[in-house]
Amino acid sequence: MSFEITFLGASGGPLEGNTCSLLLKSTSIGYSELLELETDPDSNPNTYKTNTEELLCIDAGSGMGKLTEIIYQESKYHKSACNLLNYYFDSEPIDYYYHKDVQRIEPFVKFNQYNTITYSKLLFNKLNNFLITHPHLDHVSSLVINSAGFTVNNPPKRVYGSKYTIKSLQQHYFNGIVWPNMPSFDILELTQLEFETTHKVGEYNVRMFPLSHGELNMIESKNAGRHSSITTIPAGVSEDHYKRSLTGQRSSDPDVHHYQSTSFLVSRNDVYLLAFGDFESDMVSKLQRNQKIWKYVAPVVLQHKLKGVILECSNAGEPDPNKLYGHLTPKHVIYELKQLEQECKKLEKNTEHPLKGLNVIVNHVKEPILSNLREITDPRKRILTDLNKYNEEEGLGCYISIALSGTTIVL
Repeated sequence: MSFEITFLGASGGPLEGNTCSLLLKSTSIGYSELLELETDPDSNPNTYKTNTEELLCIDAGSGMGKLTEIIYQESKYHKSACNLLNYYFDSEPIDYYYHKDVQRIEPFVKFNQYNTITYSKLLFNKLNNFLITHPHLDHVSSLVINSAGFTVNNPPKRVYGSKYTIKSLQQHYFNGIVWPNMPSFDILELTQLEFETTHKVGEYNVRMFPLSHGELNMIESKNAGRHSSITTIPAGVSEDHYKRSLTGQRSSDPDVHHYQSTSFLVSRNDVYLLAFGDFESDMVSKLQRNQKIWKYVAPVVLQHKLKGVILECSNAGEPDPNKLYGHLTPKHVIYELKQLEQECKKLEKNTEHPLKGLNVIVNHVKEPILSNLREITDPRKRILTDLNKYNEEEGLGCYISIALSGTTIVL
């Protein structure tokens, strides 16, 4: 089996409209088949087959609007497009960003360009399951906005995540103030997953792991010492109370001082895909959370069952460590892949290059918005250049690609 992955969004912001979200299905069924009309002559000709458990959305920073744009682009022009590449003078064609052994396809070329909104809506009607890595706005915004268009007489969309993610979605988005309480209308169903336990989600088996997305810091002390947090605690709020209220952990627990993100190991028919939310390297957090993931997936890598790893690299170059805000740089990505390599070698000591041919797909690249008129270069090109350089120097042999919003690949 192979995975078909459509990147609805692969940017880390701050430009809106392309933030992280991927649509996943197997290659055994095409999107046109998912929208096949019912053959019962007595049925409503405008109705479609019942919902399928085939589709899976991982994060939801981009959604129905982006899918509509992708369908229109492919059906009218018969090729994929990534609008972000238009904004940099040094950008390359799409194929430059994907490794030559990664198959890139256009699954919507045969659709009717004048029905794009209809197609998008119908496909989202058949999308039942969402995996959310963490509740930051750039990973959930389309889930919130699109929920107003979800069909109420269908089963509710099932949204899965950690206890922290699910609690945050209910309290801070679907609270009747920021947005209507969609779970109370049976439009959404928020479901908590347990860490390191295999769960059945649609047609897939899913195992969730905790990640660190930077330290939590009080606003009053943010200028003291390391301040690479992505979340600051409001002034006047007890630090101890805030941390315990978010996680339910005791404040003496070292993990409670770090913002929680997650990764998902998705499998079907004994093949796997590992998708990370935003996270920082173990060499920064000192928590060894990533190490536990690499140890778990090492046997799958050695068996050549891991189709790919999708992970972030938000920063081009190597910025001040205090300004990473819980993200990775190219050197951090290579460090983490080296840890995976070492875990593989522990299991098979005679294996020289266990990661050779492993697909590593980088997403969540941040757009370099500056306050002056200096020429801004394509961050994806810079990151890919650096990663390929380090990959060769370390002898990893990984196949490295950069995910582009609006494109579809097969792994």
